[in-house]
Amino acid sequence: MKKLLSLLLLQLLSIHFCYAQPTKIRVWSHTEDKPGIIGRTMHRALQLTNQEFGSYTIIRSNEMGQDRALRALAHDQLDIAHFVATESREQQAIAVYTPIMQGLLGYRLCLIDAVNQEKFFKITNVEQWIEKELTIGQHHNWPDSAILKDNNLKIVTTYKSDLLFQQLAKNRFDCFARGLSEISDEQLKYQQHGIVIEKNIVIYYPLAQFFFVNPEKPILAKRLQKGLSLLQESGELNDLFDNYYREKINQLNLRSRVFIPLNNNTLSKKTIKALETPSTRFKKIYLSD
Repeated sequence: MKKLLSLLLLQLLSIHFCYAQPTKIRVWSHTEDKPGIIGRTMHRALQLTNQEFGSYTIIRSNEMGQDRALRALAHDQLDIAHFVATESREQQAIAVYTPIMQGLLGYRLCLIDAVNQEKFFKITNVEQWIEKELTIGQHHNWPDSAILKDNNLKIVTTYKSDLLFQQLAKNRFDCFARGLSEISDEQLKYQQHGIVIEKNIVIYYPLAQFFFVNPEKPILAKRLQKGLSLLQESGELNDLFDNYYREKINQLNLRSRVFIPLNNNTLSKKTIKALETPSTRFKKIYLSD
């Protein structure tokens, strides 16, 4: 009897030890390393849910591109990554429907060769852009490529995103459309090649970035959603956004620019709904006079 009780006690201790171990969460390297709000938001959402879901350890993935990261997530080789949301991607992994950056990436400015600024004068709508046959450089597999094509804009594509800056400098296309969060740093990096930020135009389409979770880990998705909801309710999510991006956005003079709105047919109804509140806040704070 004593031997049996001892065995049962050992089993119980083993089970307790197993559950007490931190949860190992495999995160795409780009999500973990991304400067700005992405990695910080993920960690805060996980930290705020420690008491309910337990402690965790982040396992950073090897370097990999976006396409490979999405496949790894869908095939149980990653647990968390962040992507621009499309209906197709939402069928491959669990989307956590809280926009990380308030739709910021949907506001696109052009990196251009400095000598080409005149090409963009007197454009006030998409029809005039099309008439001038202006071309936009894109990675072949970015969701933006499909969006721009659907709106009858001409694009030039490549399979390596780094080549786009070189091709822009060689005038292979007129505009490399970049999000507000990234364009200033990229312009500084490539300014020696004569690349500047175009002065007059904002191309806009609704766009959301979500955290996506391994489809085999619904509890992790629930945890992230709970943490992000807590961040929203406390106002910390808005504070994080403003602290990271207010200065960059204000320097780009959005209020004095012409907006060219485009349709985005890649969005699901859930994504459109999720964008409503953060998009309204962004427009009120950063676009209203």
